[in-house]
Amino acid sequence: WRAAPWPSRRLAMAAAAGLMAAGPTAARAKHIEGRVRLAAKQARVVTKFCFDFNKECGKDHCPDNVPPGMLHIDIFDGQRFDESSSGAAAAAAAATASGAAGPAGQKSKTVDPEVYVAMLDDEYFSFPEVSQVWGEANCTEVRHAAKKSFKLDWHKVASASPATRHSSGENVTTRVIEHLRPRWWYIAFVSCSAYEVDVSYRMHLENPLQGWQRELSMDAVGVLWASLLLSGLFGWLLSKQLASLRAWSVGAGGSLEEWKGKPRRWLRLHPAILLLSAAAVLAAAGEGAWLLHFWVWQAGGALAELSAVVARAALVGGRTVLSILLMLLAKGQVVCTPDIAWDENREVVGGLVMFGVISFGLESWGESEFRNSTTEYIYDTRPGSAAVALDLLWLYIYVTRSWQTWQAETRVKPRAFYRRFGAPLALWFAALPLLAVLAAQLSAWVRYKIVFGLSGLAHVTTLGVLVHTFQPPMACELYELSTHEYESVNGEELDSLFQDDDMI
Repeated sequence: WRAAPWPSRRLAMAAAAGLMAAGPTAARAKHIEGRVRLAAKQARVVTKFCFDFNKECGKDHCPDNVPPGMLHIDIFDGQRFDESSSGAAAAAAAATASGAAGPAGQKSKTVDPEVYVAMLDDEYFSFPEVSQVWGEANCTEVRHAAKKSFKLDWHKVASASPATRHSSGENVTTRVIEHLRPRWWYIAFVSCSAYEVDVSYRMHLENPLQGWQRELSMDAVGVLWASLLLSGLFGWLLSKQLASLRAWSVGAGGSLEEWKGKPRRWLRLHPAILLLSAAAVLAAAGEGAWLLHFWVWQAGGALAELSAVVARAALVGGRTVLSILLMLLAKGQVVCTPDIAWDENREVVGGLVMFGVISFGLESWGESEFRNSTTEYIYDTRPGSAAVALDLLWLYIYVTRSWQTWQAETRVKPRAFYRRFGAPLALWFAALPLLAVLAAQLSAWVRYKIVFGLSGLAHVTTLGVLVHTFQPPMACELYELSTHEYESVNGEELDSLFQDDDMI
């Protein structure tokens, strides 16, 4: 084969920048902290958590005194925003604190803000009902819908700083007991005051009956094992692809060891082989980052936020590279001809890169605290449904490209690829729509682990098929590739390629 110009490096840089843009932190952080401002007589949900259940528990007690769920929260550094917090009123408040008498010989008195911590669950008459009018619901309505609520001692909240929150702040510890099934609980701050207030908080939620997985929300219990299995499979596929890459490099007139530190010599390898290698590296790195993320989470309840961003970005990047490679194969590139005509595929490649960026943004948003008041699957939302529709478009393009290439090709070798692998590989583009349909039927407390496992299974299966078909002995039977047909690209040709790329 003769090297064809690669897509513009500007496109690659834009894709990398989009994928690595840090999204909001994951919503499943169960050691969480923050600061919340409450409007007058309004409430705000700060987090959600799926608590365990125990049928043997009574209303207020459980066997061995171990409840299914526990909530610990410290509230401190409270501030109020009314006339008593500034100017002369502030001085009057100070005088009151020191015991000074007013004009009538009586002490002036300032009414403390009335603030509550409210706990609502997913039973219809609790959070689902009041959430429909959350913006208009007042503090009384939210407290009425809550299964538990605790009035805060404002003196403790206002006087405590982050350093003294345990000794002088407001500390709330409560059991969460469910009898029928795991339930989602929503933790909200509720203000019944006629003015704005804000408070800082640190919260810890856990499921004691889950043992070493007690820090995990029930929808994520068991996901560590799925991540461990997927990490092993992706690692094995990466080792197979590296062995394949080593064999291809020998056929290209060199070896991986000789090419270290010499990036231009990698262009001696076929772009399809480099794309598949990149997909394998990104998949293994992404799943490894998820494994680290879940391990740190279950160990202490605190999330390794950077590992979550890296995991999501790497896996989305790996899926995007796989999709690009499949679209090239559907067009007959590598299958019917040894060259890749990048100019003819520029629009599809650019569209798939943008789709990857959109997917990364959606998945980051779906796991963020911006969606802490809903358990709706991200691809069932309006933006998510639009992404699913776009994925169906990619499925249509892949199928029509493959069909047109198969009809136009008369040779036995290329037709064998489409007959054996064309239809199964089409399932890669159908995976997201199928998962979205399945997720809509699943209960929210089991959806995450099932979708995580099936999504990873689809990824590892598709990658495994391609790694297998690009092994040198197999590739010679399916593709226009051969370890003996490579022509080394000399330095002048490489220079011209980079010059052409810079001019795009």
